[in-house]
Amino acid sequence: ISSFLHISTKSITVSGQIKYFIEVFTIQCARKHPNIFGKALITEIKKINILQQYVCSLMIISGNLIVGKYSDDFIKSSTLNQGEFDIKEIIAAVVPWLGSTQSFCRAIAQLLLHKLVPLAFPSVSNDSMSTDMEKVHNDWFFVKNTWLFLENNNEMQKLRKKQLRFFESYETDSVCTPEGIFRLGVDEIGESNPSYFQGIKQCLIDIGNENAAEVPEWKRMEEILHEYENDRQGGETGELVNFQRKILPVDTLNLTLENYKQQKRQNAAGRYRQSLIVCASLINKVTNLGGITRTAEIFAADKVLIPDSKICKMDNFKSISVGAGDWVTIEECKESDLLRWLKQCKKEGYEIIGVEQTSSSKSLSNAKFKGKSVLLLGKEKEGIPQEFLNVVDQCVEIPQLGVIRSLNVHVSGAICMWEYTKQMMMNAD
Repeated sequence: ISSFLHISTKSITVSGQIKYFIEVFTIQCARKHPNIFGKALITEIKKINILQQYVCSLMIISGNLIVGKYSDDFIKSSTLNQGEFDIKEIIAAVVPWLGSTQSFCRAIAQLLLHKLVPLAFPSVSNDSMSTDMEKVHNDWFFVKNTWLFLENNNEMQKLRKKQLRFFESYETDSVCTPEGIFRLGVDEIGESNPSYFQGIKQCLIDIGNENAAEVPEWKRMEEILHEYENDRQGGETGELVNFQRKILPVDTLNLTLENYKQQKRQNAAGRYRQSLIVCASLINKVTNLGGITRTAEIFAADKVLIPDSKICKMDNFKSISVGAGDWVTIEECKESDLLRWLKQCKKEGYEIIGVEQTSSSKSLSNAKFKGKSVLLLGKEKEGIPQEFLNVVDQCVEIPQLGVIRSLNVHVSGAICMWEYTKQMMMNAD
């Protein structure tokens, strides 16, 4: 089990979709072989320096088996209480994660301890028995006070309810059937995308940040509404009250997801993103990719596609893009996946516009852009390969008055992005 999980952490960064299926597979294996998993869990969770995506997966799997809908069967069928290994070992391994800087891991560690401590120390909730334990074990009060805090603290209770809903709704049996697999949605390149899973993660992260300096947006909304209501002097407040009734009772998860959608529609400057995707997957030079990203951010493009996400970490990319990579959405799409991605965009109503000189290319001054557009940029020397030209809706070329018949791909992309923006601004007026 642990070896299978390590596939996602040793050499490559695994996408969220694949990591999700790895977690589901491991949960199913652990349910069939609880003793093997119990030993592996103790070994893995005791490790000090664990990559973030690995410890998150470890916590999700542990939570499903120890506190989720499979917990009763897992604990009963395992030999945790029969001497093969001790629940106390798991408790000792989980305790350090209470201080994790990752709020998601920290929150699940709290949930695991709340469930495991009473199993290892049944007297923790019994005052008379607890007194007897204190006589035998001088350090008993450490365990007792930690559990009582998790049990009785108001914030811990609220957080625990939300976490339990997550694990109680986590379903692995149906996902492992053909019906369950085909029911999952797909992303822009046709890969399975269990989006609800990432949404719940984001919800838990925001909940964990409630007491941090950065208050979640949904919490700020609630506070603003209350302040507005208190400041109003007389008059009819029915409209505000109705607005509150519509928003405040909504589950935290729904508010978080809605807030996430709103954020995705806007750029860092607070302006709504244009429905323009700049596809630079055929470009290899980091300098060109940096310039394209900078221009895409300036014109509020929805996102930029590049052939390798590692490019974003290179110093020359950061320098040329002037930090634009922090403000515009950048996604990886390799050339081998590009044709499939373009076809998926067409299904979603995007028009594919190739920037290329062909016999049927329109002059950019005469081209008409639709709202939902993909700007496909070609390779530095070869341009756009024929297999991709076959799926474009129109090709455009930039009028040129000089002797040299080619522009740098970054310059071509910038001119086309401005032309698209100009047309959208004229249409809006």
